[in-house]
Amino acid sequence: MALLPFSRCNSRGSMAALAMISHIGSKGAAARFSTTFITSSSRPSRLNDIDMQRAPCRIFPSISTAAATTTTRRRFSLDNNTNMEDILPNKTGDRNGLIRYQIFADDGHPLRLYSRSPTTTDRSSSAMNNSSSSSSQNKRSILLLHGRTWSSQPVFDLRTSDNDVKQQSTLQSLAELGFDAYALDLRGFGETPRDEGGYTTPNRCVEDVKCAIDWIARRHDENYDNHGDSDGGSNETLTAAESSIAMSTKPALLGWSQGALVAQMYAQKHGPSTLSDLVLFSTIYDPRVIYPRKPLFDESGRLISGGKDAVKPPAPEVVNTVAASLEDFTLPGTICDEAALEFSSVALAVDTVKAAWDELHEFNVCNPALVHVPTLVIVGAQDPYVQWDAQRELFERLGHDDKSMCVLPACDHAAHILKARKMFIRSVVGFLLRKDGF
Repeated sequence: MALLPFSRCNSRGSMAALAMISHIGSKGAAARFSTTFITSSSRPSRLNDIDMQRAPCRIFPSISTAAATTTTRRRFSLDNNTNMEDILPNKTGDRNGLIRYQIFADDGHPLRLYSRSPTTTDRSSSAMNNSSSSSSQNKRSILLLHGRTWSSQPVFDLRTSDNDVKQQSTLQSLAELGFDAYALDLRGFGETPRDEGGYTTPNRCVEDVKCAIDWIARRHDENYDNHGDSDGGSNETLTAAESSIAMSTKPALLGWSQGALVAQMYAQKHGPSTLSDLVLFSTIYDPRVIYPRKPLFDESGRLISGGKDAVKPPAPEVVNTVAASLEDFTLPGTICDEAALEFSSVALAVDTVKAAWDELHEFNVCNPALVHVPTLVIVGAQDPYVQWDAQRELFERLGHDDKSMCVLPACDHAAHILKARKMFIRSVVGFLLRKDGF
């Protein structure tokens, strides 16, 4: 391992150090990183029509919606399927151009995806296109997964102004840098309703992520289906150049907090055949934590867990609170009052009731050695929810030589929306573009 310098300028122009640990592979080469600032810009006040693509898992057509001032614009792709109206709720209105997609999981359940458009369609000046391989970089996409309690809108699209002048939205920041960034609401979160069972389980989340990844990949790579996957992929041998192009068009996956456990499970199960890179951000992974299984039977002897015939009790509906929406902000001076209150406002609007997590023992399969995807582990230096020995063990045991660990100074659990959020964006983008001369 090597300790690489990674610096940033604060608002007063002084320099602060950011530690980046990069694994040195068998050939002795360490990944190198450079930094850049995200330029401030305004956002469009109205959306353009969105091209519709088919839904994942070849079940239903996908629908993308965007609320305008008086009308909703939709464009459909037939793709041998019947057009379907967006049946999912819109809980927050237009939010100055938030793009909504409706996709369907393999069991037919509707899922909500979000994205943002860059302020300009000309990406020639973006950080992604400063190298000679811009043709492949234009196709780079990434899926963001929220954590245990709050859904994608407050977590990845925080905005205290219509034009996001403070660059608080992760979706917008990545879009401005040329990425096709998407955020998924898992079942029971945000605008994705609970399913008939009412519970959110890790294994079900992994399969929903698979559907979202497939949808994104097909949307941006017409040859995606020919690349194969871990459930029965193609045996076709690719040249080095073809392999590089195939990798660059696969989505990256970023999971935050408990969402990082879901992302890790996904990477273990579906592996490098569907992902270009994995980012585990403020992951709560700890090999010493073993989630217990629930009892198979209740007091009356009825089977309530452990099989298709099990009859679970109704999922609880616990109301979220203002205090709960603010508990991740623990360091004085790292987030302004306006941003914290806006997070709380949006969080309580879209996540009025807590999602009902169940079958948490499914997280016990998390094993870093089974992750065979290039991985960035990123964590705040003062994150109260992580164990540092667990973070080090996670990094050291990852099953891929191409890996890095980034520690963000003076940050806690939600580093991506704190005042130091540009360090987070630069760290993520630097890793994703490490082989492109960024």
